[in-house]
Amino acid sequence: MINILKIYFYVIYIILNYSCHFSCLVVNVKDQDGSVIKEIIYANITDDTITLELQLPDSTLITQHIDFTKEVQIVQVLFLGEEERGQKPYQILCFVNHVHANEFISPDAMSKLRQKNPGTIRVAEENKGVFNITIDMKIKSKDSNYISQHVGSLCSEAQDTTFTSKVDIDKWATVPGMYLGNLLQAVEYINYKSPNSNLKLCRDTGKVWSHCLCTMKVTIPWYPCALKFCKDHIGKKSTAVDSYRCGIQTCGKIMNFMYIVKHKQHCLTIE
Repeated sequence: MINILKIYFYVIYIILNYSCHFSCLVVNVKDQDGSVIKEIIYANITDDTITLELQLPDSTLITQHIDFTKEVQIVQVLFLGEEERGQKPYQILCFVNHVHANEFISPDAMSKLRQKNPGTIRVAEENKGVFNITIDMKIKSKDSNYISQHVGSLCSEAQDTTFTSKVDIDKWATVPGMYLGNLLQAVEYINYKSPNSNLKLCRDTGKVWSHCLCTMKVTIPWYPCALKFCKDHIGKKSTAVDSYRCGIQTCGKIMNFMYIVKHKQHCLTIE
């Protein structure tokens, strides 16, 4: 079963690769471990969104989707389950967080990017470091449109594993067109933790049925994070200087999502 699923994931990825010559950018990038992986980045000007997809060497599929209008980032992680641990053949987790629009270049700018040498292996110019993100809420799928219409489509198979935080809810409440009352209707607290308990990481917890803190590390090794602007004199004898777009700044980052699970066996990422 596992081998069949690996082939299925690979075929889907190949189809995506060959179907986007004119609508997206396909980039070979080197991650922090030295592995070369392929990223596919889509820009949708109409929806004001950007989607980045990559497949890790272990067949895990990662999708980063940014809704610029609502300042929402959706990170979907799809990976093979371990049947010997009673898991489904594949698992999907969704992490939904606030993102500032200036953390990624705009969909319009992204749609205009072209590669002179498509076979070149890219390395990010700037390492943004590790972002530790603590999760304390689940998103209700039926009300997820209050956060972003894209949560429902990307996370339809993650009914019980679509997460966010109260910190993000408060940030979205300041975005024009988003309202705190509606946002709170779309979420519920994860109430597995008793008030006086100190939770351990799941990997350090011996009891299978104990509540524990699960972590999911997601690495985005390369993405266009800003535009570069160069300066030039307007005329040969002029002292006036004009600026023009002359490239992109590329970054890499790690997001370390931490969330509570009811039982250790529900933590899908224990090594």
